[in-house]
Amino acid sequence: MKEETLLTDQPIIQFNGVTKRYDDMTVLDRVSFEIERGKFYTLLGPSGCGKTTVLRLIAGFAEATEGDILFHGKRINDVPANKRQVNTVFQDYALFPHLNVFENIAFGLRIKKMKEADIKQRVADALNFVNLTGYESREITEMSGGQRQRVAIARAIVNEPEVILLDEPLSALDLKLRTEMQYELRDLQRRLGITFIFVTHDQEEALAMSDEIFVMNHGKIEQSGTPTDIYDEPINRFVADFIGESNIVPGRMAADYRVAFAGKEFECVDKGLEPNEPVEVVIRPEDLEIATTERGKLIVTVDSQLFRGVHYEIACIDEAGNEWLVHSTKKATVGETIGLAFDPEAIHVMRLNETEEDFDKRLESYDGVL
Repeated sequence: MKEETLLTDQPIIQFNGVTKRYDDMTVLDRVSFEIERGKFYTLLGPSGCGKTTVLRLIAGFAEATEGDILFHGKRINDVPANKRQVNTVFQDYALFPHLNVFENIAFGLRIKKMKEADIKQRVADALNFVNLTGYESREITEMSGGQRQRVAIARAIVNEPEVILLDEPLSALDLKLRTEMQYELRDLQRRLGITFIFVTHDQEEALAMSDEIFVMNHGKIEQSGTPTDIYDEPINRFVADFIGESNIVPGRMAADYRVAFAGKEFECVDKGLEPNEPVEVVIRPEDLEIATTERGKLIVTVDSQLFRGVHYEIACIDEAGNEWLVHSTKKATVGETIGLAFDPEAIHVMRLNETEEDFDKRLESYDGVL
């Protein structure tokens, strides 16, 4: 009984200082992280950042140059792909066009030489999970993009893996269908209760679907945390810029809870930095409110304006020459002078070249201020 409890509490996957090189190119550089059971994780980053390489290492399609990969605490670096309790849904789905829906899903079970009655039951259960009951005899070429994606997921879950790896499986879908499939994937993961590891370069997709996000860049994890943590407390300029839209301006820390930028001092919620330490200040566009020049903390001139359907996107320039992007339901006029109001909580101060470990320690010192 103690052993079972230990296994349940233990991370399902661990990377300990994992490096991957191809000839002289380092695509992963001493990456370490833990994956817990039953959560939806997203590896997020630009093309070439190493996120798909992480997936390939977990699946056993590539071998680590250095470091250890653990599954339930046991090293699996040398375990072949077909012996790992993971299944992959590829970007192009990798379905067999000459097989119908039933046979595509049953393919892995037939390789395992499972009994026909068991295969039928497993496939029926998988189809029910992805809302494709009744499509057993349908040819793959007759299926829509969203239906093919569900077949690929059904083929993955029919083998009852402990982890499902998804390599940008929504990228080929149009925007409306992609949004629908985001909801379906998230709901499916919750109903299955197993671990999903999802790769994408789409920030909105990652924020909408994930329990936890690993933001990657140049073969390293820049920051990890919940979508709210990543969005509200970016650790550096790359994360702030990559996750959503950001206003990033240079500043200096005047004192605890006081930061200077745009030629003025403002109240903030950050502390633990050196007096007069150079910093970068982030304020999200939706946290800026159009106000009168008397009420505004910043005085800006409207440079341009676009209507985005749910809000106006307004570009402004302050008296110090800093550019500001504002998302507002209020309309402005190009060329007019307006005020911008914001709360102390809207200001996020980033220390230059701060590591994630240093950042976490600084957050712990906030004593519930945030």
